[in-house]
Amino acid sequence: MIANVNGAELYYEEYGAGNRVILSCAQHYDPDRKGWPFDLAEEGFHVYTVTMRGYGPSTHITKDFENSWYDVWADDAAGFAQAKGIDRFLYTGQSDGAGVGWHLCFRHPEILLGFVGLAAGPHSRRTKGFSAARQNNMQTISDPVAAEQLAQYQKQRILHFARKFADNPELREEFERKAEKVYQWQMDKTPEEKKIHPGITLPQFKTDQALLDAMEQIDFPVLLINGMKDAMLPISDTVLTMGAIPNAKVVFYQDGTNFVQYDHRADVRREITAFADEIFRKL
Repeated sequence: MIANVNGAELYYEEYGAGNRVILSCAQHYDPDRKGWPFDLAEEGFHVYTVTMRGYGPSTHITKDFENSWYDVWADDAAGFAQAKGIDRFLYTGQSDGAGVGWHLCFRHPEILLGFVGLAAGPHSRRTKGFSAARQNNMQTISDPVAAEQLAQYQKQRILHFARKFADNPELREEFERKAEKVYQWQMDKTPEEKKIHPGITLPQFKTDQALLDAMEQIDFPVLLINGMKDAMLPISDTVLTMGAIPNAKVVFYQDGTNFVQYDHRADVRREITAFADEIFRKL
């Protein structure tokens, strides 16, 4: 389905029904629509998954690739909610989608009931704005060998779970199939998708102390779910920031990766369900 928001067409999918709304934004979602955030609809929530502007079936961008895209994506999420007649909602996002959540926290706090971030950060201000992952994506535009290597890398990231769950035939086969789909997704990325570089989340806070001070002003519930083996989001870059949020719960999984929703599918579902139930119960 398509929603016209802020001059762009945003592709979205809808799961469940009712007024307990959970909204999520991402570059792309699990190709099998399994686990987070889709399983939350089975827990009685009304889930909208929105593909961020610039990616997939949503409107692509053709210029200003280093614009403040997290701000744009956050405004798109708010605009989407308005278009759907949603006054307030619980937002959940993973990685870049979590970055959208942080920007919602500061640009549109009045519409948030809470925020659930997976592999969310935000990063220490020591982190460079231009990541190696984005550099690799840009290199693949003109280098077919690099494009194949990156697609194989993305495939191996998913095959990790096939090996992790080797004793469970159903899960092993799921992740083997999923790995092929993720490989093809990477190979099918367009040049304009690869050029998008939004930079670091919350760039308006120039120092770690400024970021900590800002986190102290968040006055709604926050749940952060992280993996201690997340190579893209080292725990040392995030733990102080998480500790500054007054009403936050932080969950770490010792064996969790950047795809913590795959490492602990049932646990993540249970944590978010309990968190969201408590929020909506108070309304």
